Amino acid sequence: MRPALANFLIKPTTFVSLKTKLSKPVTTALLQTDGSFNHQIQMSRTASILHSRQGELTLSKTYLDHVSSTESEWCSILDGLKFAVKKDEGSVDVENDNLGIVDHIIGSKKPPRLFMDYYLQIFKEVRGLDYVGIRWIPREMNRADDLFRI
Repeated sequence: MRPALANFLIKPTTFVSLKTKLSKPVTTALLQTDGSFNHQIQMSRTASILHSRQGELTLSKTYLDHVSSTESEWCSILDGLKFAVKKDEGSVDVENDNLGIVDHIIGSKKPPRLFMDYYLQIFKEVRGLDYVGIRWIPREMNRADDLFRI
């Protein structure tokens, strides 16, 4: 077992609210997102699993204009939030396995200029929701990754 997974199982990370001065509602939809990038054919895919009052909903998208796996990961969070809005979810907890991106979103350190547009669009989607929390999870716990194998 990877140390990151063992540590998470002992002491899971908590969701950090992206909306100031707002307490977490009793019920929230759970959104897991993941991104994948194939360097050989310059193809990117994003995947989202939304566990909501409507059941388990999935979304997969393909992009041919991404430049890296990091861009795919940023885009997966944005795609997932847009998906939650489209499905009329007001409160969402987001889980993603890219610690660097989650740290940029919840921390005070701004993302690299190349990904600033994703950062700004993510927070634009957050404004339209009642509550959004986000946390890092180990790769093994991210079920959105399974959508790439279908």
